[in-house]
Amino acid sequence: MKNYGVKVFSNRLKLKKLLRLAKTNKYSAPELAKIFNCGRNTILGTLNKFGIHLPNLGRFKKKYICDDSFFTKLNYTSAYWLGFIVADGCLYFNKEGHKIFYITLNRSDVEHLRKFKKAIKSNSRIGYTKSNNSVHFGLYSSDKIFDSLLKLGVKPNKSLRIGNIRVPDCLMLHFIRGVFDGDGSLSGKKITHVQFEIAGYKSLLKQVQDILVKKCNVNRVKIYPLAKNNKASRLQYTGSQIFRILSFLYKGSTNQTRLERKYKKYIKLKKKFKR
Repeated sequence: MKNYGVKVFSNRLKLKKLLRLAKTNKYSAPELAKIFNCGRNTILGTLNKFGIHLPNLGRFKKKYICDDSFFTKLNYTSAYWLGFIVADGCLYFNKEGHKIFYITLNRSDVEHLRKFKKAIKSNSRIGYTKSNNSVHFGLYSSDKIFDSLLKLGVKPNKSLRIGNIRVPDCLMLHFIRGVFDGDGSLSGKKITHVQFEIAGYKSLLKQVQDILVKKCNVNRVKIYPLAKNNKASRLQYTGSQIFRILSFLYKGSTNQTRLERKYKKYIKLKKKFKR
């Protein structure tokens, strides 16, 4: 491309005007070509000699879109989905170095993926995998979503280096509810055996426990390894105190920011033990 534009931009004033317009990042190559009555390659070749690269201004529109600013400033909805992603999502770089984000769930929870897709205003498709009866949803064209999650404390490939997730105190209940919906469980037939549990990385569980101790007046308990030879851990509470935890977590929730099957189990236990 080194010989492009030699004749067209031999005039210094004309060349100066091209460089000035290009540096504003407001013009695409076709638009500049129209202004200077020349070909697109002439524009690109000339600018290349001066080390100027034009931004993509819609010439190649993204096939899949979403609300790129969804996690830029957290609110109760995005804080909930951040928690769910910490539990059930994954960030990674593919072979080409592209930033990829996706969530995989059991097929029975496909409706929950639809809620996330609606919240993030995405037109990406939900995929199905018959071999393991799962559903998955991914974002392959939003570096901003990926970078926002990194800034909030989510690490690629769910590394054990995960630190404290950066969530304002006023939104922590929504965040923890998301974690619970992704990696939590609720079980028990007797009031003394009713059990609330969240599995995850120890650093995250310590952060969750700090909030539960402060907001729900529960005791600080030991965080145990999830299983032998498993680097993950579990935070567990039993007995009537779990209703203080669940009452706190579901405060201000809607059917768009909770996993309905777990919420229904909570309501059923609450009625059974009249809490």
